[in-house]
Amino acid sequence: MGKIHRQTTEHDQKWTYTDVPIREYRADAVKGVTRQVLVGVEEGAKDFIVRYFTVPPGGRTAYDQHEHQHGVVIVQGSGRVLLGDAWHDIGVGDSVFTDANEIHQFETVGNQPLGFICVIPAWAEHPELKPQRQAAPAAA
Repeated sequence: MGKIHRQTTEHDQKWTYTDVPIREYRADAVKGVTRQVLVGVEEGAKDFIVRYFTVPPGGRTAYDQHEHQHGVVIVQGSGRVLLGDAWHDIGVGDSVFTDANEIHQFETVGNQPLGFICVIPAWAEHPELKPQRQAAPAAA
């Protein structure tokens, strides 16, 4: 059965969603970055996960690289994104595709938080859901 999480805005201009736990990263390099899973396994999604990230002013996400792709849409603030070895300016309405194994990092520019929706395959956080490749049938 479907589920709706309503978006709200707090007094500090940071978006949040009702009934969704906020996970804050504690490592110094990414201090203040938060994540909320908006659609995931708990909602019944088996193929994808939709997450909302907030990066505080002056903050950045981890310098990262994964086996999975990301689809990102910027919904608040402005910043820049590292894709491979090049930085690119980003703002509200921009979308970002990060390919598998591509180095990436998001960084806030300005005095507002950077907020973005990020879609990944469900198996990225739940490896047991990764589709198993089947061998190709033998040629006749």
